[in-house]
Amino acid sequence: MRFGMLSLGDHLPDPLTGEYAENQAERFQLWVELGVRAERAGFDSCWLGEHHFNEYILSCPQMVLAAIAARTESIRLGTAVSLLPNQDPVRLAEDFATLDLLSHGRAEVGFGSGITPNTFRLLGQDPALAPDLMAEHLDLLQRLWSEECVDWRGKHRAPFKEGRTEPRTFRGAALPINIATSTSSEAAARAGRAGHRLMLMTVYKRYRDFRPLAEIYREAYTAAGHDPAGMCVSAVAYLHVRPDAQDAWSVWRPYVQNYMRFVGRIARQQGLSASLQAASHEGPKWLDERGRREADICGTPAEVAEQLARADREVGGVDRMLCYFDLGGLPAPATLESVDAFTEEVLPAFRDA
Repeated sequence: MRFGMLSLGDHLPDPLTGEYAENQAERFQLWVELGVRAERAGFDSCWLGEHHFNEYILSCPQMVLAAIAARTESIRLGTAVSLLPNQDPVRLAEDFATLDLLSHGRAEVGFGSGITPNTFRLLGQDPALAPDLMAEHLDLLQRLWSEECVDWRGKHRAPFKEGRTEPRTFRGAALPINIATSTSSEAAARAGRAGHRLMLMTVYKRYRDFRPLAEIYREAYTAAGHDPAGMCVSAVAYLHVRPDAQDAWSVWRPYVQNYMRFVGRIARQQGLSASLQAASHEGPKWLDERGRREADICGTPAEVAEQLARADREVGGVDRMLCYFDLGGLPAPATLESVDAFTEEVLPAFRDA
């Protein structure tokens, strides 16, 4: 199992003080620092999410990834996720080709439809068209990366007639594409048939509930005859490590609860996508007696290593675990302390396995 550094870009007041531990500029610098530390620590990738019009303030992750690219040499740089239905695929093709050149071929991209229909409304789009926009934009984007001259016509975007985007990607080919889903078996199957990678957005459910999606994806990928080396299933862990004997959950719980209240406010004020609505109704069933979800991986280094190994087994094999350390207003020093503890005392157990 490989590990990626993840942030979805929430910027919330510290629940213990009611004050922001960092201003917005300082929080952006934290995300750059997390990417730099991730490379030094041996993470294989860094992933940043895109959101709009709420306290997820990271609306253009490819710009932050470019800043990380300038200070790193080997770590892969991706989005988890870019909101493909909401973006012009021509601009995305240009943006990510630029990131790929700046990083000498290290760019990946994750695509999804987002968590709230409010984004569609404020951008003047119909949320009901999300699946059609996703498919149409993905088709054009891949052609722009792969073909020298593109003549394309769709239902929702103006035709792209005999055009070519510049710059080209570092290797002159389409970038690795990760398709995100929480519930859709059809999305998992499409990702496999197309030779894409699968990103399981573990929010409300247990890891074992994602195993059928992973199996559908792998079967479709293999049946389509793609190179097995490109097959990849990613999952998300909300993660906190404390190297001492203190109860890590009692320290981290206020920040997890702060984050979940924030997501709840978004749901009430802006609505949730249909898939997340379905999952959220089941969420309370999966809380343990201490109010933890399976994706809340927290404890001493030994406890965290065991929880990650269990998640790997429950999904039937996680190729890449995306670790989210900075959620809920956790101050930068505590975030970096947790990352360092993970680096020094958890990662070696997986390298040596």
